[in-house]
Amino acid sequence: MRPLCALATRVVLARDVHITFITPLRMHKRVVSELSRGFNEAEVERRELIRVVALDTVVEGLTSGDFIEVAKAEMDRYVQVFTVAYDRLLTGKPITCHATKQEFPAVAVPNIVVIDTFMGQLLPLIKKSNKQTQVVAFSSGMAAFQYLLYAPATRGGRGDFKAKILQKASETDRPVLEVADEWAHTFTDEIIQIPGLPRMYHWELDPQETSSMTKGFMGGLWLSLLETMNTCDGVILTTPEVYEQPAVSAFKEWFRETNRSVWALGPLLPSISSKEAIAGEESLSASSAQITKFMDEALASNGKHSVLYKLESFIEVLIEKRIPFVFSHASPMAKLTDSIKDKVEQSGLGILTRWSPQQTLLSHPALGWFVTHSGQNSALEAISAGVPMICWPFSSDQPSNAVLLTEVHDVAYELLEVRAGNGLKPIYRTGKAPINTIDALKSEAREVLDNAFGDDGARKRKNVLVLKEKFAHAWEKDGLARLDFERFLKTL
Repeated sequence: MRPLCALATRVVLARDVHITFITPLRMHKRVVSELSRGFNEAEVERRELIRVVALDTVVEGLTSGDFIEVAKAEMDRYVQVFTVAYDRLLTGKPITCHATKQEFPAVAVPNIVVIDTFMGQLLPLIKKSNKQTQVVAFSSGMAAFQYLLYAPATRGGRGDFKAKILQKASETDRPVLEVADEWAHTFTDEIIQIPGLPRMYHWELDPQETSSMTKGFMGGLWLSLLETMNTCDGVILTTPEVYEQPAVSAFKEWFRETNRSVWALGPLLPSISSKEAIAGEESLSASSAQITKFMDEALASNGKHSVLYKLESFIEVLIEKRIPFVFSHASPMAKLTDSIKDKVEQSGLGILTRWSPQQTLLSHPALGWFVTHSGQNSALEAISAGVPMICWPFSSDQPSNAVLLTEVHDVAYELLEVRAGNGLKPIYRTGKAPINTIDALKSEAREVLDNAFGDDGARKRKNVLVLKEKFAHAWEKDGLARLDFERFLKTL
């Protein structure tokens, strides 16, 4: 959501373009707050070019609290109400925001629609309504991981999986989505080569037991994402080209085969230097004032770069080493026992919060290291703030991003003894498997923390500051992101 808001902001600051930002009802407040961060007092009039329209996506009558069932029902509802709203835009009629009840007047018919790659179900509907409209996929994930999944096999990708799924479904007389879900959760000893990364075993993409949360919908989701990549008119990558140069080049060569464009516009983040940017993010967390007070006190008592952010069972070692930390536990998998909560409170070293203003926190001078699952957005925010990382990947692009951060850019460490399931199998680059004991985990944690706060950590901090400067240059006049952005603006 943040990168898409940043793109909308950059577009209206550069061109007189009306943007209708359509969002689910539950996301309306966050989208409005995030957009507000991109405009200073002198630019506030440009904000009026963006109309945020929340759709009535509430699903009535759901009795089950099952995540998958709720997600499917909400998606079906979103597609239904989006179709109605988009038809109003095409026919030059006013459109009303369900959250605020504000009616927005008709504007010119949209000539380009930017959709999140996860909303691929909308693509055929948009094309059917108006064949002249360009549909651009917006991809905020790691480019190299997506290339591996969706590029054709002839280009080194695994994008032939749909044909294999359909064939197996036909041979076994099983539902396609059932076979697709089985495929999405099967990891093998195949050695894979992701653009720009050292070789890995395929099973290294699944270092944790997460299937309980993804079974039942992941296969259908990946089929939808593949269809989006194959049928969109172009794709916006939020990765900086200097971060994933081999993958961005491979993406552009792949799309060039079908005369489609790729724009690498990363990093897409609001500036954290303005009071609007800080206030907009802090407004989304009830703990913002408490966190800021904690960070200021840590800076005064422990000095710069002394605090760690976003930790899990790592906590006991942190308390043992007297390292102050902020633990943000929004994930459903981050289960905190009363015992851990009590230990944190008694130690006086940590603060626990369901959600924190991440970008603001990363920019605080007290922050030393960011313990992260290594998702693309978090990794790019940390680098943009000049903060080195300790990686604890779970799924999707996180494991491959952890390898990029540790082995290629050398701005992070990766915890290996926290792995489970397929993650307990051998790691290609080390030739070893995790020991899988609590003692091994704590020993690794101590070693990583000692290195992080020693000379080796200082070297990684210098590396991340160099990468931070390259990220900043990307949006300067002759920067790669700026040049691709100018190319994108010509399509509007």
